[in-house]
Amino acid sequence: MDGIKPEQMKLERLEGDGCKELRPLWEEVFYGDSREFTDYYFEEKAAGNHGYVLRDGKLPVSMLYLSPYPVMLRSGNEFACRELNYIVGVATKAPYRHMGCMDRLLKEALRDMYGKAQPFTFLMPADCAIYRPYQFTYIYRRTEYTLGNANGPEGGKACSMDGMKKMGEDDLPFLAEFAQAYMERHYDVFIRRDIRYFAAMEKELRAQNGGIFLAGEKKGIKGYLLYTEEERGEVQEAVWEGKNGAWGLPAVPTGQKTPIIMARTVDAKAMLSLLRAKSGSVSLRIRISDPVLEGNNGIWDCIFTEDGARVYKDAAGTKAETAFGLRAASADKAYDLDFSIPALTSWIFGCGKGLEYGENARRMLRRPEHVFLNEIV
Repeated sequence: MDGIKPEQMKLERLEGDGCKELRPLWEEVFYGDSREFTDYYFEEKAAGNHGYVLRDGKLPVSMLYLSPYPVMLRSGNEFACRELNYIVGVATKAPYRHMGCMDRLLKEALRDMYGKAQPFTFLMPADCAIYRPYQFTYIYRRTEYTLGNANGPEGGKACSMDGMKKMGEDDLPFLAEFAQAYMERHYDVFIRRDIRYFAAMEKELRAQNGGIFLAGEKKGIKGYLLYTEEERGEVQEAVWEGKNGAWGLPAVPTGQKTPIIMARTVDAKAMLSLLRAKSGSVSLRIRISDPVLEGNNGIWDCIFTEDGARVYKDAAGTKAETAFGLRAASADKAYDLDFSIPALTSWIFGCGKGLEYGENARRMLRRPEHVFLNEIV
């Protein structure tokens, strides 16, 4: 290493097939992944990523991928589809850890996403403590299931349960139609469920000795589950209409929800612009503090209506009361709400601690608080 520091290393951005060259570093760090899964990832997904790498000379020593997903975001009564990035493949060679390599890569990736006005980014952490200093907070808890049928004994495997069918290529358009409609009825934030999504998901699950199983066929699809058996039999996702056990789905909710997805507000203006008033007009002045992305810092004037949002920064930030008639909490404050980035993220998505702060404003607004993000790579 010769005492080289991360700031002295060459940082490169990789696109397309260039991302595939990081496979040796991926395999070195994520040695627990099966060969089948790693083959799938670098044959099917890596070339679609945006890659970041630090090199000591020519040697890749630290990496990070941004994996783009089409995310459906509800604003009021409407959905918009935005390409947002899932952070994955954060890996550093053992001799180069605890030097600041990840710090440099992650901050560079956040700045790039900010430049694209992306409202937020998300990831599934190996250890949440790694990402909390970068202002990430949990926004999604996954329902846990046991294998079996609610109307019968538990423990049967998905592929052997009566009433279930392993998805075939002909089922793709019908499954996509069912899933997209289901998500739009029940959630505000989710990955777009289309044919491409399920085709890729089927390959991913097959690489983990699993698959997609359906209740019903063609236009009669009533539910599905994503099943993996790489380490142990596990239901990654179960979706169905009706009560538990309907349509013979062999997935029984345990009653436990596990936090799996963390997110970070990237562009505060884009994030606040997702909000809508439940009725009439709601005006707020919000102060935001961001230790990483300087452009988010300051006081933001916001006007939310049922049909849109106007969000802009007050350059002076010295008014004695709010610009739109809502008085500040005290005479020495020129804003209604004061947020760190994790607090803002939690406030908008309706999760985490401290939500009593700003509760009156939250009740007046329609926010994307119903999140469904089960993606793991």
